[in-house]
Amino acid sequence: MTAEQQKLVPQRDEDLKAGNYTVINSEATKNFNVYVVGEKHKEAMDYINILLDRSTDNVLGYGIKMGSQKKFGVSFWDEEDIPEEYRK
Repeated sequence: MTAEQQKLVPQRDEDLKAGNYTVINSEATKNFNVYVVGEKHKEAMDYINILLDRSTDNVLGYGIKMGSQKKFGVSFWDEEDIPEEYRK
């Protein structure tokens, strides 16, 4: 977990408790669980899916993550950074 993510942990935990997250597990994430966390996680997923469809490499990369974070206020977390009770 990065130092920047450490600052987001309290908000992440509130969003997890409220059910404000989506789990991505696909070729785009190299079949690892990636959590999109935030109130607008569903809108962010619609946006991410459009970007992945248009992408030549079909990978959830840095640019897609940064754009989604800025546009929707979501954060991205690897499964090992998510408390076990919220893992799917």
